Amino acid sequence: MTNKKDHLPTPFNERPIGDVLRSIDSFFQDAFRNFQFGGGFPIHQYETKNHYIIEAELPGVKKEQINLDVYNNFIKISIKNSEVIEETDDIHKQFRSFRSYQKAERVISLPFYISQRDVQASYRNGLLKITIINKKRSIEIE
Repeated sequence: MTNKKDHLPTPFNERPIGDVLRSIDSFFQDAFRNFQFGGGFPIHQYETKNHYIIEAELPGVKKEQINLDVYNNFIKISIKNSEVIEETDDIHKQFRSFRSYQKAERVISLPFYISQRDVQASYRNGLLKITIINKKRSIEIE
């Protein structure tokens, strides 16, 4: 006599399916725990009396990979990375080439128009800091 309990599907948290799913989950968590170009990156914005500050967290990114574009009341932060890895095996007459291209960008809308001369940027320890002269003015009502 067959026990009906033996024919029930194995829950995901039991072996061996659980191990496979946990390893897949771990792979994706690890991949996105560190900065990945394909994903977004955190932006923090705040303003002082004289400046509007934008900070972008970009761990592991080189300064040469960052590009800032300014137009009207927008700033676009772009990060691009292209990599070519080539291996040559003269003994077996083999050549391998691996190319990768990664890109991420964020567009930040500002409450006022800016020009390039109003913007300063610095990059240290994975933190991009953009400082903009605050041109927002309050109008006093009579």
